[in-house]
Amino acid sequence: MITPEKALQIILENISILKPKDVPIADSLGLVVAEDVSSEENIPPFDNSAMDGFAVRSKDTVGASPKNPATLLLRGEALMAGTTPKVKLKEQTAVGIMTGAPIPLGADTVIPVEFCKKLEDRVIVYTHYPA
Repeated sequence: MITPEKALQIILENISILKPKDVPIADSLGLVVAEDVSSEENIPPFDNSAMDGFAVRSKDTVGASPKNPATLLLRGEALMAGTTPKVKLKEQTAVGIMTGAPIPLGADTVIPVEFCKKLEDRVIVYTHYPA
């Protein structure tokens, strides 16, 4: 048996580094990007949620834990991708949010749904996510 370090050495001695090449997008199936890709525009042109959860003001959940949860008042309907938020979060409030939905004014983080418990008009938050 050989060590992981020796295995890595053997692999590196027997491969060659490929140079990047330009390929039409239609011919790129199965290939990987070899360089960073950037855009001159922000796409989408707004901050959006990467997960289902609750948009909150981070400072309203500081110290939240399973033993010391934060309770926030729910405002409005859950936000969905493709909609424009009509709610602005104030102190101690939250709004449900789905993946891809724009982050509403006043919110600076999203707590994943797995770390929350929705009640009728409030949400119990069991963790803190920084802004």
